[in-house]
Amino acid sequence: MNGVKLRIVMVVVVGAVSMSVPARAETLLTPWLGANTGGRDAPAAIDFGVTAGTTVAGVIGVDVDFGYSPDFFGNNLNSYLLTTMGNVTVGIPFDGTRRAGIRPYVTGGIGLIRARIDRPLYGYSLANNDFGVNVGGGLTAFLSGHVGVRADLRYIRSVEDDNSTTPFGRIDVGRLHYWRTSFGVVLR
Repeated sequence: MNGVKLRIVMVVVVGAVSMSVPARAETLLTPWLGANTGGRDAPAAIDFGVTAGTTVAGVIGVDVDFGYSPDFFGNNLNSYLLTTMGNVTVGIPFDGTRRAGIRPYVTGGIGLIRARIDRPLYGYSLANNDFGVNVGGGLTAFLSGHVGVRADLRYIRSVEDDNSTTPFGRIDVGRLHYWRTSFGVVLR
């Protein structure tokens, strides 16, 4: 009799462990448009990009954020700034992750900041790749089960201090730091 009970318990345990639990992860794709401000070398440059990621139950997620700022340094220079950041996001889903609602969040991550400046008339060119960090937060408002809008504010900074002199005067591509405000459409 004890052998039968043991077998029944074993079957129940193996069955419970091997049962699949429905996944509650959601994938989010957010194309966005923004503006950069607050840095000495960021004269309110326009920024655009896309963020793609996933969240578990709308609370903890990971994403990759790509941002591109043409003419980042201004001053009649041919320049751009490219950011690629991997982030961890923590949010509070007041929407239950499947319908309309709001979701405030905080985010932070690490990645690459690439700055390039050209002045073809004088033959000057400079490209710099730095390790960078970003922290911020925002609010996502889902208008339906699959479409929403997002407002985001992030502080982006290069970690490396290159202390390099450039032929571009006061522009220091080795110590970048600025704020990015962006607005986007969220697809889930």
